[in-house]
Amino acid sequence: MKPYGKKITLSFSILIILLLAQVTWGDRNKQSRPILLGTSGANIKDCCGAGTLGALVQDIFGSQYILSNNHVLARINKGLAGEIIIQPGSLDQTPTCSRDSSDEVANLWGFVPILFSKSTPNTVDAAIASVQNGKVNQSGSIVRIGNVSRYIVAPALNMPVKKSGRTTGLTTGTITAVNVTAKISYPKNCSGFPLRSAKFINQIRIAPGSFSASGDSGALVVEDCSSSPRAVGLLFAGDRTGTLANPIGSVLSTLNVSIVGVGGFCSTSRTSPETGEPTYGIPSKLIEAARKIKERYEESILNEDGVVGIGIGLSDVAPDQVAIEVYVKKPVQEMRRVIPQKLEGIRVKILETGEAVAY
Repeated sequence: MKPYGKKITLSFSILIILLLAQVTWGDRNKQSRPILLGTSGANIKDCCGAGTLGALVQDIFGSQYILSNNHVLARINKGLAGEIIIQPGSLDQTPTCSRDSSDEVANLWGFVPILFSKSTPNTVDAAIASVQNGKVNQSGSIVRIGNVSRYIVAPALNMPVKKSGRTTGLTTGTITAVNVTAKISYPKNCSGFPLRSAKFINQIRIAPGSFSASGDSGALVVEDCSSSPRAVGLLFAGDRTGTLANPIGSVLSTLNVSIVGVGGFCSTSRTSPETGEPTYGIPSKLIEAARKIKERYEESILNEDGVVGIGIGLSDVAPDQVAIEVYVKKPVQEMRRVIPQKLEGIRVKILETGEAVAY
């Protein structure tokens, strides 16, 4: 979620890079009703901010809800059932930071609490809001993506993905790490400071860094294929070099909902003969072996000063091999003194990503 009216200043060189990359700016304006998803929205009681109303989901009775993050819809654990969700979010209102109740589209229904504890990890940053009659397109269509599949798919290394979000619009990227454990910083109050940390496990990491920006939180991450893509994850945080997302399976099962979408799906993946899961050239047995090694050393590595996360990524030596990635906010050369080059024969990559922030 883009917090508290903080302005982003782009230098001319960065602007040129974005234009060359053909980045499509997101939808920050008020949409005609019923709205599409992938657009600006927020809790009306929140500080001056805006995140992304990501997808349409439903429960077993067919009741429909907007899916987004806890920190977008539920004010980081402070939300109460029934609170108004507006489109666009207050940061994108006219005048800026106003709270226009005539822009309501849904009401907060429920959320998964975020735990700020070193000992108790989180798996999702997620919330749902009950759709008001006639306010949201019942097909669940997403801006610049269209209808998604009602089926979902597990994240896989090398999987091409895309999303449509409030800030950067339609962008494409690649899943570069899975089974990521990360320390995510959240603001404690409306000023944005101080920050407090929440530990998340089993997350997805997506590159490049331009895949998302502040305000894209809540966007649905889907396969990068032409029509009816399957959902992969729910975007919730990022750092200087990448984006973090919750696996969509964990999100939906925790909230007891399913994606509203069409019956078919497109896919660019092959299927592993061992597991039946999608594969992009990386044998699942290699990932599983690396995961077990990572988990044996994870706690000691995360306790090193300057380490913000650890995951399973691609080797930079052999394209069909995996590596254990360690994400740091200090210079790589400094961190090499305390982080081993290999763990039980698996290469360790150190990546200077900076701090990961919920945005």
